Amino acid sequence: MNQDLKQLGLSHYESKALETALKESLTARALAKKAQIPLGKVYSIINSLEKKDIIKQTESRPKLVYVENASAVISRLIEQKQRQDEQLISTIRELATEIDVSKSKPSKFFQIGTDTNDNKEIQLRSFIEAQKEVLQIINIHHKPKSNRENKTLWEKEIVKAIDRGVIFKAIYPKSTILPHVLQKLNPKLFQVRRCDTDFARCDIVDEKKVLIKLVNEDPLQFGGVIFVENEKLAKNLTKIFNELWEQAK
Repeated sequence: MNQDLKQLGLSHYESKALETALKESLTARALAKKAQIPLGKVYSIINSLEKKDIIKQTESRPKLVYVENASAVISRLIEQKQRQDEQLISTIRELATEIDVSKSKPSKFFQIGTDTNDNKEIQLRSFIEAQKEVLQIINIHHKPKSNRENKTLWEKEIVKAIDRGVIFKAIYPKSTILPHVLQKLNPKLFQVRRCDTDFARCDIVDEKKVLIKLVNEDPLQFGGVIFVENEKLAKNLTKIFNELWEQAK
């Protein structure tokens, strides 16, 4: 467990102290002995963990070091680690995108499409790259009969994604008839609810990738498509999706 705690951002001695304190309440001297921490370091380690609200000390004499709630402490460490990782990933991703742009190269993390060919290629990413889940908001401007060549290709990739275990949750307009190939999918993996919304047509992939299409009433007018790999944007849109999903039938 010591190595696991270090992965959550604790120092070598902090992780050893926490691992020991999780099991029992101890004096500083007993903690140093049991956790194999030099006595000269144990007090600074205890102070460090106490400032981080990871351990506590009793008011009794001698003072005892203890963990009030193990799951709460570990949960807080995990959340902190996740935030740090997300920030690091975001920073590196932005740097890679800037380098690609400076060299006039396409970026995997940020892709813009301005015509129907772009739309075909970029939309496929939602289905090909999905590993766990795709959340779809399909708005009232959806025209299922238009651009059938591309839609047939996308539907085939949805079937392939379902076959490898990806879960789809799709919000369709109330009057839209599902393509036959989608009607035959396992309803536990391809879940559909109905709601008439004019919110942006979008896919949220694996809680980190987002596809947004700019469409309106006229199927011949294609505004464009944007594919972004960004956890914060995905989180914001997931919240909106869940609100619409609860309203939908």
